[in-house]
Amino acid sequence: MGFFKSYFTNLLSRKSKFSLAVDLIIVLLAVFIMIPQTRKSTIALVLKPTVFVYQPSLLKQPIPLFTSSLDWHLRTLGGDTCTLADFAGKPTIINYWASWCAPCLAEMGQFRSLYADYADKVNFVFVTNEKRTDVAKFVKRKNLDLPVYLPIKKYPEQLSTSTLPVTFLIDAEGNILMRKSGMAQWNGQKMRTILDAMLTQTQTEN
Repeated sequence: MGFFKSYFTNLLSRKSKFSLAVDLIIVLLAVFIMIPQTRKSTIALVLKPTVFVYQPSLLKQPIPLFTSSLDWHLRTLGGDTCTLADFAGKPTIINYWASWCAPCLAEMGQFRSLYADYADKVNFVFVTNEKRTDVAKFVKRKNLDLPVYLPIKKYPEQLSTSTLPVTFLIDAEGNILMRKSGMAQWNGQKMRTILDAMLTQTQTEN
């Protein structure tokens, strides 16, 4: 016992306050990750600073949406229904997410900032397969001010995925311009430049 006490005393004496603080943070993060109730939020917190590494980019060629894809039915948390065709006329961002998905939560702040500036010019469609009651509780607990939808029909083949998060960017005419798997810096200058160019083109055509 005396050996271990002496060992740790010497170890602490050799470390700077900064190093000790870093070690403490690492230990606390490890503890929170091991606890099921705090695991996803802790992982999301760790991932959050890394989103800037992943930049969204446009497809080489736009992909027109099929009529069957435009007929995809969705329901809001309030019970209203719509189809993808109802979002025509504006650029549309579709994001697949889940409350248990740490990378989804890590990039959520990016979307919230983007939504705050583009909500009146761009359609935002955040789709989750979770139960409505569970999603409603999560939205209320997190004070999530994003438009959340639940799929009524099966995901269209053009917009299907087996991973989360996934984000699509669709132009006002119904062409897929972007498909990004994984989290990204959605509130960065690159994405804002893309959206601004799309909005300018739509205004010119109208």
